[in-house]
Amino acid sequence: MGQRYPYYGVVGLAVLMGMQVALVASACGARPVGLWQAITGWATPVCWWGYILALDAWLYRRRGFSLWMTRRRLLGLQCMLSVAFWCLFEGYNRLMPGWRYIHLDANLSVRFLGYAVAFATIMPGMFLTCEAVQTLGWLARVQVRPWRWTPVTLNMAMWGGVVCCVAPVFMPQGVRGYLWALVWIGFILLLEPFNYRRGVPSLFRDWERGDWSRTLQLCVAGAVCGLLWEFWNMWAFTKWEYIFPWPVGREWKYFEMPLVGFLGFPPFALEYFVMFHFVAGFYTRDDQLGL
Repeated sequence: MGQRYPYYGVVGLAVLMGMQVALVASACGARPVGLWQAITGWATPVCWWGYILALDAWLYRRRGFSLWMTRRRLLGLQCMLSVAFWCLFEGYNRLMPGWRYIHLDANLSVRFLGYAVAFATIMPGMFLTCEAVQTLGWLARVQVRPWRWTPVTLNMAMWGGVVCCVAPVFMPQGVRGYLWALVWIGFILLLEPFNYRRGVPSLFRDWERGDWSRTLQLCVAGAVCGLLWEFWNMWAFTKWEYIFPWPVGREWKYFEMPLVGFLGFPPFALEYFVMFHFVAGFYTRDDQLGL
């Protein structure tokens, strides 16, 4: 801990606290109402960029290196891939509606700017959270019985991923909303066999060694980010709300998210990890993330 806490982390904390004040003021109906609504219309990207800056600064102070201070090119790549990957899931959302956005800006240029700035935070937010989990030493040595992958089991996983990614959009309209779990695991099953065979960082290879540390650390990061996403979304003016059906437990919620649906956040972090290395694997076999 020889480094000082960088100034940009203080800025991130200040931005985060300021937006939190605005969210509380808006929720309490403080005047002028229009002002608080205009501010909290940007709650998601502002809170997440504040969180990213504050957490990155903590990691730099703790370790002496971080995305912002020493790996900015990787941060830029993560932001671009984060937008691209989430647009893929937005495409699924058009075919099997699961959520919708409300109180969007009427100006399309502003709206799409908001999309880009918000979607860009998903990957760095989750991966920085995973780095924090690892830095604290949580779940660092989780060993289970190794699983040996064979060409047959790898192909089975790949084709299972194809089914999970493709089948839901061809189901009857009334059924699709129940099948989001397949989407959240589908790209893991589809792409991990390629990552494994190409020698890039791979969850399947971790499991083959009996090492579940990284898998569980990513799951914790996904769960933490899920808590924050729903917390900051609840009182935002521009926000999302869930519209897909739930077979049971819809009355049990964490803010807008039914608790059953919250189970999707851990595999979502795994999915982004797998998708990142699938793309990065076309350029390098090195571990770009260092997770």
